[in-house]
Amino acid sequence: MLARRVVVVFALLALAACETAVAPQRFPEITFKHLSPIRLDVAKITYAPRYQPPAGTPHVGHDFPTPPAIAAERWIADRLVAAGVSGEATVTIRHATATETRLKIKKGVTGAFTTDQAWRYDGYVEMAIEAVDLSGQRRATATASARQSQTVPEDASLDEREAVWFGLVEKLMRRFDGAFEGQIRKNLAGFVK
Repeated sequence: MLARRVVVVFALLALAACETAVAPQRFPEITFKHLSPIRLDVAKITYAPRYQPPAGTPHVGHDFPTPPAIAAERWIADRLVAAGVSGEATVTIRHATATETRLKIKKGVTGAFTTDQAWRYDGYVEMAIEAVDLSGQRRATATASARQSQTVPEDASLDEREAVWFGLVEKLMRRFDGAFEGQIRKNLAGFVK
């Protein structure tokens, strides 16, 4: 009887030590292919130098399902099309970041009965484009930026936080898309086909 109990105890301990692996959450790819391309009267569009987002606290964009810098690069690839025979457009990502700010939460008895917003995430994207014709006679520049913020409650799981991060970048890029397209059509009107 004692041997059976020992076996049952060891079996229970072995089961308790097992961890169920949780599949990582899958998010759709943020793209802009569903939007009409912005056709520019240039032979090529360059994107250089490649943007390197800041690392280290408070910068957390690299942890996002789609980092702001990757979303900005996809915007360039999906929205801008070289549709001319000469000239060049150069796109520069000036900023594509996300930061985390710890917010104050209630402590004590009041804190035990409330769920406060504990973190704020701020996304920021800024880009510029310069177009020039082969002779250098026509030159135009457009710049745009967008910001988006979202708070997260103190009891949010990692899955819930990742969903917020994904939504933040999606909203940020939607806002940026409208702003930059408007600036391109206004300031680069002579280059838009």
